[in-house]
Amino acid sequence: MEENLNPNIDPRIKFKLLPPATIIKNFVDGEPDCNYENYLLELLNKSSHFKDKGQSPFSKPLNENNGQCDAISKNYEIDFKLLSSSTRLQASHLFSPGISNYGDGIIGIHESKKKFGEVKATQIHVAFRTRDISELTRLGENFLNIRKYGIERDIIKVLKMLEKQKNLLLFFPYSFELIDILETDNSDDIIVSALNYDFHSLFEYRSLKAKGFDAYFVTIFQDRFYIFSILDGTLCLIEKVDCMLLPTFIKLKNYHLYL
Repeated sequence: MEENLNPNIDPRIKFKLLPPATIIKNFVDGEPDCNYENYLLELLNKSSHFKDKGQSPFSKPLNENNGQCDAISKNYEIDFKLLSSSTRLQASHLFSPGISNYGDGIIGIHESKKKFGEVKATQIHVAFRTRDISELTRLGENFLNIRKYGIERDIIKVLKMLEKQKNLLLFFPYSFELIDILETDNSDDIIVSALNYDFHSLFEYRSLKAKGFDAYFVTIFQDRFYIFSILDGTLCLIEKVDCMLLPTFIKLKNYHLYL
């Protein structure tokens, strides 16, 4: 299912949520690598920017019991966060066919947990597009008084995530395409403008609540991982990495070829 950003944003932009195996931990039974953190780690180690920043390969901590970050190198560490609502991920999990890896090249496909009906799911980019920094601050400060379910609850979960006093890599798990592009168009400018339009208030919130810590934003555009830094509430493109260079991502994505 394709989802549009906003009628005011360039209508040639189309995007869709990545398949469940690539973003929902342990979605594929019997696949030990079914964890988006694994290929984000590969991304760091393919990135010239992070190689320079870390001064050694990134690896997972031996354990995270002491609040260690997801990726650690000689000179730098960073935590991975999935920028999506829990209700949107739940909907994807419920309505997608199940997948099992039985080994020896045998893949099993199962009926989805839910065939009919609907689940109310928050599109996180829409939720933040319509709220300014003052409203986000109010929600963040009064989270105990917010109802247990609904859009505001999803927003608060993201806000609390961004308040972490750590370097963060925010992964927006969507694949973008730009159709009918002209030679005179700058596709990078078009996608950056759209993302800044939707997430500007969220980026401002992060800058306000976690001074002194880095924040990065990653999404997929035209089969490449786009890596942005977040500076003064705005995305700045710093690097692109071809999806084919991340073997774990390709392996998880290929499970959905069986569907």
